[in-house]
Amino acid sequence: MRFRFLEDQEVTLFAAIPVGILAAIATTLFKEALERAGVVIFSSDADVVAVFAGLALAWRIVVPAAGGALAGLLLSAANRFAGSGGATDYMEAVANGSGRLPVRVTLLRSLSSFCSIVSGSSVGKEGAMIQLAALCGSLFPSTRIGRPDGASNMGRMLTACGAAAGLATVYHTPLSAAVFVAEVVFGALAVQRLMPLFLASVAGAMVSQWHGGLQPLYPGLHIAPDVRPQLLLAAAGLGVVAGIVGALFLRAASHARGRFAQVPGGPVARLALGGALVGVLAMGVPEVVGNGYSTIQTILQEQPLTVSVGLVLLAKLAATVISMGSGAVGGVFTPSLFVGAALGQLLALAMQAVVPGSPASPVLPLVGMSAFLAATSQAPLMSVLMVFEMTLAPALLLPSMIGAVAAYYTASRCQTLSLYSVIAERAQASAAEEHARAMTLAGLCDPTDTTLAPDASLAAAADKFAETGTRYLYLVEPDGRLLGALSIHALQRAQRENSATGVLALAERDFPALMPESRLRDALEVFAAHGINRIPLVRDAGSRELMGTVSKQRVLQEASCLF
Repeated sequence: MRFRFLEDQEVTLFAAIPVGILAAIATTLFKEALERAGVVIFSSDADVVAVFAGLALAWRIVVPAAGGALAGLLLSAANRFAGSGGATDYMEAVANGSGRLPVRVTLLRSLSSFCSIVSGSSVGKEGAMIQLAALCGSLFPSTRIGRPDGASNMGRMLTACGAAAGLATVYHTPLSAAVFVAEVVFGALAVQRLMPLFLASVAGAMVSQWHGGLQPLYPGLHIAPDVRPQLLLAAAGLGVVAGIVGALFLRAASHARGRFAQVPGGPVARLALGGALVGVLAMGVPEVVGNGYSTIQTILQEQPLTVSVGLVLLAKLAATVISMGSGAVGGVFTPSLFVGAALGQLLALAMQAVVPGSPASPVLPLVGMSAFLAATSQAPLMSVLMVFEMTLAPALLLPSMIGAVAAYYTASRCQTLSLYSVIAERAQASAAEEHARAMTLAGLCDPTDTTLAPDASLAAAADKFAETGTRYLYLVEPDGRLLGALSIHALQRAQRENSATGVLALAERDFPALMPESRLRDALEVFAAHGINRIPLVRDAGSRELMGTVSKQRVLQEASCLF
């Protein structure tokens, strides 16, 4: 029987549990600090929506503007420390870096997010909490004695474990948290990556449940199984609507970032302006402040809002776009869930008005939550699992799957953006790879004057080499047929030997050539096998009419995404 030392994968599995525990502690402390800060500032432990509803109208503008200015100061300091260094976001650090996160920058950005959240900005709490959790994984020792070469991969995995544990702690969703990191950050549901993510998520969720109880995020929902055709059709239609709205939402956020980037004064002015604009919206619709968690509960419990659901939806979309555009640090998970719930509630109300007995709340709002999240995150599996774990209602799975699939494909057809830059970069890379695989050499063909008649003299060939500065001349008949290629070395050898041989006898008659329909990989194989810099392109194998040449530099440039 053979024994061996633990491999990196087993070490990562053992390390995932303490990383998950540390991440959950950091996340819980941040959440507790937010609650204490609300009590200190507003003398109330109520949700921020209820707090703002009780503020005077002027204070609804002053508070988020002042909080935005303070958040901007902290963000400016973080940007100065970040400089031109490595990744500052955990997704980028895991997907494209070594997994290491800068401690000072992460803490400053988390404090900036803290100020934005407390003052009512329309961002989620989860962004900073997950970033802090990922920092715990980043700081965990990842270099084994005698094995420094594996530090990078292990460091990336532990940072990812911290992020998964943080997400599981925030939403009480260990399964979807692990799937989220695998699906979104890594881009693949590989078993080797899922196992440590599962352990870290479970550890984080256990700490969270020991601290706050075992109930799901949205408890008390009693949903009976319902597979009526009208519900499934409504779920599909809701998915299409959520996909369209999600695409418009992401485009609006991108446009808002561009507009806010033109505001002078840096992050301080931009976040103060963004906070003030959110405050203006809060004067009429207090539900726009915060991450939307309490408003989702209000919708699911069918309690009245201050204004109609449609108006709250429009105002919340505007507030979230403004907060994202101004550069406020925070998550968009819960605001996305709110938008989906509002869309589902609107559809439920419309169906009940037209067809009595149609699917009622909270089924369609919950389906809308998974659908809109799938549209904006481009992660449908995670979206379905997350809403299921938030409610522990298995009856939701079937309609949620239909809605999420419809939303995902609708959004992907409308735009290529995502809430997460790593998904957009991965989609662009995939599109570029598909383009490169489908590309033919016809579009890369350059005309050439490096041709020579088969009956030319050695002196004429020498003059042509001197004129073109090339290594090969292509011997072409008057009708354009390629006979072969003459190398400068063969010509120089013949001249040294005073050979009377013609250029056709010196030529390489089997010189490689490709056709317009050949692919980039065909050209790469020829370049690798023959060590040449250009490949002649002939019209077809029968006529071998020379059309031009394809350069190695252009082929490598177009095929770079394949490596």
